[in-house]
Amino acid sequence: MALWSDPPIMPINRQVARYIPRVDLLLMKITFPQILISLSSLLLAVVTIVFLTQSPAQFGSASLLFRALVFNIAIVATLVAIYPVNPFFDSGPRIYGIVVCLPAVIPAFIYFLYLLPKQAGEGITAEQLQSQLITDSSSNGIIEVGFRYPIYTPTISVKNRELFTKQVNIFFRMTDANGNNALFRGVRSQIFNSGLSVEATVQGMLSNNSGYLFNPLQLPPNHDVSGRVVFIISNLEDGADFTEALGKASQVQFELRDPENGQLLLEFPLNRI
Repeated sequence: MALWSDPPIMPINRQVARYIPRVDLLLMKITFPQILISLSSLLLAVVTIVFLTQSPAQFGSASLLFRALVFNIAIVATLVAIYPVNPFFDSGPRIYGIVVCLPAVIPAFIYFLYLLPKQAGEGITAEQLQSQLITDSSSNGIIEVGFRYPIYTPTISVKNRELFTKQVNIFFRMTDANGNNALFRGVRSQIFNSGLSVEATVQGMLSNNSGYLFNPLQLPPNHDVSGRVVFIISNLEDGADFTEALGKASQVQFELRDPENGQLLLEFPLNRI
């Protein structure tokens, strides 16, 4: 006679049924109106998430309370979409809303209204990453612009450390040995009543390329914006003259200015070609 025996093994399906709600039982309880509500909520969640990821500048222009509400829309919509297959489904929508949905919206309010203002910095930071020159006379052959003017397209990176989206215009200033200044504004994204101007033509040729940035730059909060800014060097005739002028200049720099009043927000040095 054995002194001990193995404990009885319960069937796997009984153990699963004891601790985990059976999916087939949940599916049997789902009604057609609940399916419509779930699909609508899922669509709302997807649209909200796409807006948050694809429109950071617009989202960053809104108040902190509005941002928290929009973020919570995506959370609540997701929870409503999965409600029919959630273990709390049996407890009813009211209990589900109090126990599951209500606690889920609290972190967003804490983050946007309390933590984010403490983490935010001040001002803008910027740096030049690369230096490129586009011109008919240059030897790089990147693009044929159809003009004798050099097209200077440096790659820059700008970061907005503040709480809200900021707009800036970027300029390029070159000071020669005699103290004479030449100031060039970056090509604009919208040019009204331009006719057949050089700026409008260059903007039209390069605007389809997502790698270029045009004034005014849209800077979402706590985001890095990188790309090639376009300057038309209209006081010179070819790339060789521009490269020579840069070499002889006593000071060359980029300037970020407020589009409305022209206030200087930041200046940072230019890396020579």
